[in-house]
Amino acid sequence: MYRKINFVILFLSFFLIMPATALGAGKNRVKHLTSITGNNEIGRFGLLGGVFFDENKKRLYFTDTTNSRILAFDDDFKYISEFTGGGALSSPTSIVKDSKGKFFVAEPAKGKILAIDIGKKSVKPIDFSAVSGANPIYAGNMAVDSEDHLYIVDKANQRILLFDSDLKFEREILVEKSRRLMDVKVDRTGRIYALNTTDGSICVYNSKGKLLLRFGTRGAGEGEFDFPTSLAIDQKGLIYVTDQHKNKVFVFNNNGRFLFAFSQLGWREGRLHRPSFIYINTSGRIFIVDRANTRISVFE
Repeated sequence: MYRKINFVILFLSFFLIMPATALGAGKNRVKHLTSITGNNEIGRFGLLGGVFFDENKKRLYFTDTTNSRILAFDDDFKYISEFTGGGALSSPTSIVKDSKGKFFVAEPAKGKILAIDIGKKSVKPIDFSAVSGANPIYAGNMAVDSEDHLYIVDKANQRILLFDSDLKFEREILVEKSRRLMDVKVDRTGRIYALNTTDGSICVYNSKGKLLLRFGTRGAGEGEFDFPTSLAIDQKGLIYVTDQHKNKVFVFNNNGRFLFAFSQLGWREGRLHRPSFIYINTSGRIFIVDRANTRISVFE
């Protein structure tokens, strides 16, 4: 009996310390690479917002919402610099960058998207005057396509706003039956993906805004969400979705069929606690805002 109890304790101890990537990735080979955290050089992180990887400069950018700054790291995750705009930033969340080097940062509390030219030290809000709507614009997450078109989630009106490369309003995509539009991404073919948190659905549109596919639901079953917060599409067309309450990442094929999930609740390396945003670069690295752990968790 004594030996049997010891074996059980040993087995449970091994299970609890096993890396999260060994508990959900399996044959799918999603592995934890590293975590980016605050330190003495850059200070402690506050609540983190969005993530963007610049493929041309091979730099990682993310917003530290609490400390009103943009942080830059190189491809080896070494700290480069921070940008505050001389106090121009106030609680920045989502961040993207176009091919010309211009950043766009969401300031939801102010109903603004800021266009930032760091070289010229210019910070200007995008002009929303041509956009009509029942409610004032509440800007959320964003995406930029290969032609530098800017896509903005307008949470207040459950739609995606599309601006051309000159930042002129072009059109809107109304996300029907949506009560909490949360995220938008555009894949390399121009398809547009919109994530609805309340019902756990994902709408896929073509480049003209025609609905092609709607999938996903909330529930306790396999591949069902509790509180999805963000999505990303890899180079193979697989769709990754973070679930803030289940502390997992769900992966679907391009037809919306559930494939697998990875990670779980925890504070150790490779585990997640209330993940809020996901971004995948062209080399397949997965960057996740691990919100309650106050870090960026990187998988590949």
